[in-house]
Amino acid sequence: MLTSAPPYEHVLIDDQKIPRYWATVWTMFHGAGLAPSTLKRKLGHIEALYAHVDQLGGSLDDALHVVDFDRLGNALEAFFAQLRNVPVPTESAQSRWNTAFHFVRDICERLERDPAAGNKMEEVRARMAQLDRLYLGLRPFRKRLGTKLRALPRNVVAALLDAATPGSENNPFYSTDTQWRVYVLICLLLYQGLRRDECLLLPANFLKSEVDLRTGARRWYMSVRSNETEDDPRGTRPSIKTANAIRTIPVAHETAQALLAYGENYRGNVDHGFYLSSSRGTPLSLEGVNLALRRLTEVLPPTIREQLLERTGARWLTPHPLRHTCAVVRTAQLLKSGKTPEQTMMHLRSFFGWAKKSLMPLLYAKAALDESLNDSWNDGFDARVSVLRSLPE
Repeated sequence: MLTSAPPYEHVLIDDQKIPRYWATVWTMFHGAGLAPSTLKRKLGHIEALYAHVDQLGGSLDDALHVVDFDRLGNALEAFFAQLRNVPVPTESAQSRWNTAFHFVRDICERLERDPAAGNKMEEVRARMAQLDRLYLGLRPFRKRLGTKLRALPRNVVAALLDAATPGSENNPFYSTDTQWRVYVLICLLLYQGLRRDECLLLPANFLKSEVDLRTGARRWYMSVRSNETEDDPRGTRPSIKTANAIRTIPVAHETAQALLAYGENYRGNVDHGFYLSSSRGTPLSLEGVNLALRRLTEVLPPTIREQLLERTGARWLTPHPLRHTCAVVRTAQLLKSGKTPEQTMMHLRSFFGWAKKSLMPLLYAKAALDESLNDSWNDGFDARVSVLRSLPE
């Protein structure tokens, strides 16, 4: 069972409310550098392995303590069979398997370094290599070759922006404040390429500007980072994914005006420092973001929803495909502007917060060459005259 026990935000306990020993050790040494949301997800996968072994009448902690590779191997095999033996295996099964297997291997490697192990160290190394050969390459869920990125097609984006624009006849939200809150959320996801958690962590004063001394033009930019100065009352706290996600990125003038309009006119008089605020005056939650996108999906025309399902395999809009769409379009813009592939990769890593060795820019470069994903709409990606007309003076 996953719970919290100070000083740890997340900890696994058994049916007797006793912390699971090796999971706690793993949290201290291997989970300390993970974002809270990532650690919570991985501990959930590890708990699934513990629960599976418990159901079989065994004890995973006991098997790990004595480094019993026969019992560990049997447990892993049975766990893999459970993940695979379902009518429709999901991608989450692969993540659960990888986390569970690497947890077992991490603990075995730590025990191997124990001086008290004596002559067992060589045996442990050999048995661990055997575990790698037997189980490391197993895949409960195999992705289809050539699966496309979940970027949204042009018609879906156009319909989404029409529904999300404040004052639109198709906008499903009655309150003007809510309409603007959802609209700037779409701007942050679609035009700035932010992750959902990054949007929710933005401080109220995140948007900055400076005057270009050469041209006299005002340039806008924003910093993506954690908001450590604020006490976060949300049950599920958003977090920055990695250190590379902390970045400063430019903001188009049109987008900046929309973000300012919400902050100055529709955010409300709230007692917290987060930019996005709910209708109750509390920081907008992860669940609130998902609900807003679900409401927008409901008002899309049936043909658009069919196209969404056909292209992405999803019946509902979720935050991450908007980030994917931003990456595909930005890639196309950079290449069209004359940037070399190397320069394009560098800009993408900086803008989207990817590590230097990340292969994500290469995937988006490939997707950007697909004409069905970037058409003439990417030329005016930041120009939304209809929205600017509705901005307050």
